[in-house]
Amino acid sequence: MKSATGTLSKATRWSNTHVLATDVVFALSIGSLSVLGYLAAEATGSTRQQDIWGWALIAGQTIALSTRRIAPLRSLVAVVLLTVTFWVSDYPTSFEAFSMLAVYSATAHGGHDRQRVWRTVSGAVLLLTAIAIVGVIAPSEDLPAAAVAGIAAIHLTAAIAGQIVHDRRQRLAVLEVRASRADAERELAARRAVLDERSRIARDLHDVVSHGMSLMVVQAGAAQRLVTSQPERSIEALEQIQITGREALTEMRRMLGVLRSEEHDIELTPQPTMVDLDRLVRQCIDSGVPTELIIEGERPPPSIGAEMTGYRIVQEALTNVIKHAGKPARAAVKVTYAPNAIRVEITDDGIGTTIEELKTQLGHGIIGMRERIELFHGTLQTGPRPGGGFRVSATIPLDAASGAA
Repeated sequence: MKSATGTLSKATRWSNTHVLATDVVFALSIGSLSVLGYLAAEATGSTRQQDIWGWALIAGQTIALSTRRIAPLRSLVAVVLLTVTFWVSDYPTSFEAFSMLAVYSATAHGGHDRQRVWRTVSGAVLLLTAIAIVGVIAPSEDLPAAAVAGIAAIHLTAAIAGQIVHDRRQRLAVLEVRASRADAERELAARRAVLDERSRIARDLHDVVSHGMSLMVVQAGAAQRLVTSQPERSIEALEQIQITGREALTEMRRMLGVLRSEEHDIELTPQPTMVDLDRLVRQCIDSGVPTELIIEGERPPPSIGAEMTGYRIVQEALTNVIKHAGKPARAAVKVTYAPNAIRVEITDDGIGTTIEELKTQLGHGIIGMRERIELFHGTLQTGPRPGGGFRVSATIPLDAASGAA
């Protein structure tokens, strides 16, 4: 069964690729049947015998039918005119396959201008029917009246069948276009998702490396100051540098692995969330910036996207405090859980900065925060505090977070 289906499919593809050759073979087969009918026909009621002109008319019909798909309307006109000539000449046969197939081909392959197609087809059917009526009423003819209805019926049936095939072909073409467009849209969406994910990973990479390097710079400075006066504390600072560097390298390698890998799944460590803020605050304290963590409200069911965004904003803000607040400086992290949002506020009482300095000093950190917040349709406010220091405030809607996840 599969073999037969495959053979039929190959034959169909070959026919659609070699239209003229296929139609020539088809027309020759119909012409052969017409020849057999012409040879076997009895000259009852006919005034013409078989002659060269009759053979010429059959040859002309065969040639005209061979162009039924490459020029369907011209083929129909030629076939009908030759058929009418054959009938009027009173040759002894009533073979209507040529005209019936030409009518079918005109409606099936006649193009998108359906009004023109149906005007041509209607004219052809009316002409054939009119000639049949003449054959009934002419005294010299003995064509039965039922022949008129038969000729009209078979040609109208052929026309309707061709229209059905044309409509089906058009529907299939529309479906193929829609399927192709849907595939293209899915591919575009997949590429966009990959780019968005890579942008997110790049922001994470910036946050991790910037935070880790800032801590290491501060700890290295502390170790340098304490190496002579308090060597035991300088050793602790050096050990903290080692721990921080190892963590930053591990995280950086993992993220670079994600950026380099497009086809292979890799094992990922859990992304940090709000429950990891204690560790982040301890790192900031270890770097020499006293930091207070305040949590208000009841933590809602975890939303990984929102909580990771909140964590990264706190991380970036504390990194900026370590880098730019100066000494002495204190920082405070306030997290407020609401039923439909997470609000984080990071403040410090350092030397502060202006908006112009903010643009030149903080680089892509604030931009990364804003991009993260925009993913969840949240709000971000950053700027110097009136009494000195800096403030970062962000609101992350949980509804949008669930949709983004």
